[in-house]
Amino acid sequence: MKKSQLWKIYVAKNPAFERDGNVTLSTRGLRKLFEQTWDLAYHEGEEENEHAPVTDSKGVDDLMKIFGMS
Repeated sequence: MKKSQLWKIYVAKNPAFERDGNVTLSTRGLRKLFEQTWDLAYHEGEEENEHAPVTDSKGVDDLMKIFGMS
């Protein structure tokens, strides 16, 4: 998935994202944005790597640390 495709998905669900100015997200809204991004990226990664060998998960571990999930 390309960056522009992901952006179109967000704008379709949140039209205010397409306008100039500030957007305020609640904690719940930010969490939803994070979950949607994770789910889309994970789904795309599964499709692209169906037959790829397993690699280390350092990148995922680092991301989880950033968001206080480990």
